[in-house]
Amino acid sequence: MLEVRKVMRLGMSSLVVSVPKEWADKYALDSESRLVLIPQSDGSIALYPQTIPREKPRTIALKTRPDYPPGLLERQMVAAYLTDFDEIHIQSEGVISSEQRERLRNYLRLLTGYQIMESSSSHLLILNVASVSEMDVERALYRAHTISVSMLKDALKALQNRDSNMARTVIGLEEDVNQFYYLVNKQLRRAILDPNIMSRINITAIDALNYSMVLHAIHNAAEASKAIANAVLTLGDHDCPKDILKLTLRNGQFATRLFEDAMKAFLTRNDKLANEVMTQGGTCPPMRQQAERLMERHLVTICEDMLPNLTPESCALFGPRQVALIVLEQVFQSNSAIATAASTISERAIWRSLETQQLPERAEPSKLKRKPKTKAKSKG
Repeated sequence: MLEVRKVMRLGMSSLVVSVPKEWADKYALDSESRLVLIPQSDGSIALYPQTIPREKPRTIALKTRPDYPPGLLERQMVAAYLTDFDEIHIQSEGVISSEQRERLRNYLRLLTGYQIMESSSSHLLILNVASVSEMDVERALYRAHTISVSMLKDALKALQNRDSNMARTVIGLEEDVNQFYYLVNKQLRRAILDPNIMSRINITAIDALNYSMVLHAIHNAAEASKAIANAVLTLGDHDCPKDILKLTLRNGQFATRLFEDAMKAFLTRNDKLANEVMTQGGTCPPMRQQAERLMERHLVTICEDMLPNLTPESCALFGPRQVALIVLEQVFQSNSAIATAASTISERAIWRSLETQQLPERAEPSKLKRKPKTKAKSKG
């Protein structure tokens, strides 16, 4: 509710303004309390208590049943984590199945600080045993980005060398990125809701919005890298056209460089580098079109070689060869997703560079030049 309060003079030089009684009562303020005032870039002032009383642990109860749709309970638990509940009680009308428990444990590995403290056949108590209020968001973003870049480079190397072990390692690394994804999301939500936390970690609401968009882009790039690794496992030992593989790898390396430069531009607020990334990103579609034309030629060649001696055995050979072309097309799609993630980060880098610039101060009404009034001419 909007309130307008009058500024009063106290002594010779001090100006005071009262605070709403409801707000003072909420935080148990008295004449000995201290308030923190933070000037904002738009000219307003953020005001909040220096010490905010810790409320009672926030508790939520999630109800489930043996026939609950798979995935719903786990997603409700993630939502409770992001909303910063301290205690999550999971209560089932029947027995919590071993499959449900395993899915919950898999998700809990991603939710930093949450741990199962009590367990019975129909009830689970999950507690938040860690605080993330002092986490450096920008450093966490950088670490998540570093893991994503490592995943992408190793996935391309696994494709080049047909290294299934390296591909499996890449797939496992996605869990590390997911941990940062949920942890940073939770921190940003807390900061937006609590100005005390926002002040301690030294970010603004605009920062939180930018960080959230960059975090989603990093998460998407990690998923794309995992898709490339899965494509390597699908490809196996199938014959692969060398010209298309070479073009695919070059496209992936190009997308990797864009992704690295985009994060560099964001962290340094380098709008020129960000613009270069967004401009060069347009090179990816033509490379993919070139690969598609090569794929079509290879398919035609395969068919022409089969026709003179068409037998069930030759038809069986067509399958593995076609698998290789389909897999490489999937890798190109993943490379495009990474280039899109780079463009998203770069766009935020440009916005961020402008946010650091000071807007020109507005002239005070008393200092505005006014046109002199003209005397009315007398009729005569």
